[in-house]
Amino acid sequence: MLFDEAEGKSQDLENNYDLLDSWKKRSDELLYSMIPKSVADRMRGEDCIEMCETFESITVLFCEILGLHSSTVEEALSIVDCLNAVFTCFDALMDKFQVYKVETVGYIYMVAGGAPERTDAAVHAQRVASVADAMISEVKKLKIKGLTEVGVRIGIHSGTAVAGVVGLKTPRYCFFGDTINIASRMQSTSTNGNINISMVTKTLLPSYQYKFQTRGLVKVKGKGEMETFFLTKRY
Repeated sequence: MLFDEAEGKSQDLENNYDLLDSWKKRSDELLYSMIPKSVADRMRGEDCIEMCETFESITVLFCEILGLHSSTVEEALSIVDCLNAVFTCFDALMDKFQVYKVETVGYIYMVAGGAPERTDAAVHAQRVASVADAMISEVKKLKIKGLTEVGVRIGIHSGTAVAGVVGLKTPRYCFFGDTINIASRMQSTSTNGNINISMVTKTLLPSYQYKFQTRGLVKVKGKGEMETFFLTKRY
């Protein structure tokens, strides 16, 4: 009887360990969905403030989903479904091209290359350019499937930025600096179906792999006039 009782307690203990391990995995998955794994693992033993990093060169992309408007609850629900379909397609591209999805805010999808895993400037610029090209291709596929009203305009810029974990209750890995502002301006001055890039990003992309269309000087809010280019083809 004592043996049976001990065996029962041992089984209960084993079940509790399995349950604890299962919950730990779920907790890690949730954390990794908000913060890069490499950063989250470091957070376990460091102060968040001490983990702020300066990146001498990253490439930032902003992609805005166009053509979605709502005036009724039904239309709003349809937009949510549409955004979910588009963003799910985009999410699948992140690991493929080794870039990081920073966040989505409304109709905007933000991506960073070269952080938190550092790479050479030419490498992260090409990865982000490839993602931008793939995003446009994915939207074209969705149009064929019936989402005919959906469009995108994309902006890309490369430069220095600071990154760190912000928030305690819902921590996020965020980027700060003028590079982010300029990348956002590249997006807002782009047009439907195009990838608008700054001169800095253009110099990082090899001309034998990419084709560019100059836009001349474009008025950029807060920056005056900047020379920008449409990335029109990837060989």
